[in-house]
Amino acid sequence: MSMSIFDKRPELPAAITSAITLGDLARVKDLYQPTMTLEEIATQAAKNTQPQILQWCCDQGWRPPRESFNNAFFSQATYGASPAIFQILIDHGSDLNVQENELHGDALCCAIVSEEYKFAKWLLEHGHRPTPREGIYGPTAISWTINGWSPSLEMLELLLDYGHDLEQYGPGVIAADDGNIEALRLLLDRGVNIEDVYMDSQLFGLEGDEDEQYRSQGTALYRACRQGHVDCVELLLSRGADPLAKDLDGISCLEITKRLGHEDVVRLLEDHEKITPGRIRVGLLQWLFSFW
Repeated sequence: MSMSIFDKRPELPAAITSAITLGDLARVKDLYQPTMTLEEIATQAAKNTQPQILQWCCDQGWRPPRESFNNAFFSQATYGASPAIFQILIDHGSDLNVQENELHGDALCCAIVSEEYKFAKWLLEHGHRPTPREGIYGPTAISWTINGWSPSLEMLELLLDYGHDLEQYGPGVIAADDGNIEALRLLLDRGVNIEDVYMDSQLFGLEGDEDEQYRSQGTALYRACRQGHVDCVELLLSRGADPLAKDLDGISCLEITKRLGHEDVVRLLEDHEKITPGRIRVGLLQWLFSFW
């Protein structure tokens, strides 16, 4: 039976643990006794990125779980971020898309948060779902590429190239709120819903009334206005975002911008209001003239 991350794992003798860490397969073979658990040897091999030793465990009859939840071996393999280790898992029947841990999510989620681009790419190339299963703590994986400790446009583009579901987690709203203009432009180019209002609640950096963060949820344009991100506001208006959008409290983009004193954004919105009616009239006249 596979060990859970919450189970007390059997301890291997120090000598064989050292041999595994060093990748000394010959020494592992010499020290191995039938009373030792192959699962723990495999777990240590995965932890220390020793594919030869992991393969030896499989040759002795051990098999990785086809699917798992909170499995100790899978967690160590995931933290190791080794394509060679995961290739052995696939070769011996593991399904990448049914391995999950409540702390770090699935392998792709962990790779993204750990900034393991090459491993994330390998997983996607080998059939991992592009919208990862999240852990129960922290922000979502796609939000991590936008406003994590080290935002990565490269990682975000990788997820989008493989078809990450843009209807989940509100990535456009997150990018606008954070002022990440490059990520926002990429998401708009890839078809993110410009009027989406969802945003991971853990990403709000607001003080005061704890309910305020939920009431102030709004579109990408609303969040960009609220935060005073002029370049994001310009981009969103140029892509057709609704300047009349309101948050859940009924506060408009212009109202919140004035309230928070973002004068440059106020001018942008007011200028947009002046220009837009004229454009509508010109467009209407052109449409009418097309029938003559």
